[in-house]
Amino acid sequence: MVESLRRVVWCGAVCLGLAFADAVGLRAQTPAEPARASVAPCDIDLSLPGMMRDVLSNALVLGLGKPEAEVRKFLDATVERAKHGEQLLLPVAKQFAIDEVALKAEVERFRHCNCKHAPVPGQVPLPRGLPDAVPAAVAPAVEPAVVVTPFAKDVLLHVVLHELGHALVREFDLPVLGNEETLADAFATHYLVHHLPDRAPAVLEARVRSWLIEAAEVPRVEWPIHGEHDHDARRAFCTAALAVAADGKAYAKLAELVGMTEREVRRAKDYGAEVHRSWRRILQPLWMPQGQPSKEARVDCPADEPLFSQLHELGLVEELERAVRRFDWHSQVTVRFAPGDGGAAWSRSTRTVTVQAGYLRRFVAQGLVASQAAAAPGAPGAR
Repeated sequence: MVESLRRVVWCGAVCLGLAFADAVGLRAQTPAEPARASVAPCDIDLSLPGMMRDVLSNALVLGLGKPEAEVRKFLDATVERAKHGEQLLLPVAKQFAIDEVALKAEVERFRHCNCKHAPVPGQVPLPRGLPDAVPAAVAPAVEPAVVVTPFAKDVLLHVVLHELGHALVREFDLPVLGNEETLADAFATHYLVHHLPDRAPAVLEARVRSWLIEAAEVPRVEWPIHGEHDHDARRAFCTAALAVAADGKAYAKLAELVGMTEREVRRAKDYGAEVHRSWRRILQPLWMPQGQPSKEARVDCPADEPLFSQLHELGLVEELERAVRRFDWHSQVTVRFAPGDGGAAWSRSTRTVTVQAGYLRRFVAQGLVASQAAAAPGAPGAR
């Protein structure tokens, strides 16, 4: 990228020098001198994934101030799957929580950033200065504020409860008689419907929509069948089924979202009741006495970091503190919010659930998609 800027600076300097020479009469002019050659047509073709990748890199790093290493890593992984340059825009917008229209505008602004021809009106101006200096015109801008929406907050609550499910299994040596990831999803859903009934409908709808959005990003024939996690559509269905088993009327919308038939609803109420009963029995000896929150649990969420400070303002930190302190942990258990591009995970060695900023930004972007889907005629329908 720096080398490209140097070339652009050199080209701009030459053009400016020639223009200045013309103005002061330093260039020899003769009647026989041929007209100056016209600028060669630009060969930028954003339908080519490689060219779109280069322009996106400049737009994200120089225009929007995104971390270069994070941008490079994501684009390198994404460009391999794209057959057309335009196919990179939506994944990039979601990954970095940018409005797709705004991203397209920034791409247009940087379309000719690496070109050698004369400046194009409306594009990023050519640098004027030393070759090694990044011009103010393309200096990293202040990163647009990411606003944590209720949708993102709700998804995050289910995510952290899922990780607490893993913590309960490991810290209290609970029996694992099946897939632990499915078990953790079930714990999160059980906790919500039975211990946070006022919050559960919105939280579970957000989480189900989040999974359906992720499932739709992959062709059905490519849904994974390997690994510990079920594919996202299956996780959405199982969570909806378990909620319906607790209260078919309160969670009828979830059944509609995942396309459950009446027969599937009846069956869910049957097997789901057993799941809820098992969780009630297994959790009973793990609770702290009523009115006595555990002193061995805490939530570490930096209040001075703009993204995470919103979790305090939205009440999520307080909500998580109440949840994690309900259990009689043997030693310190922490829910920690941290910078980074990863997701969320429980570490037994540190007894910590870590949630990285990239996950939160991802849910913010999904919220935009979910709101559009919810407003569309004929929504929701998953199958």
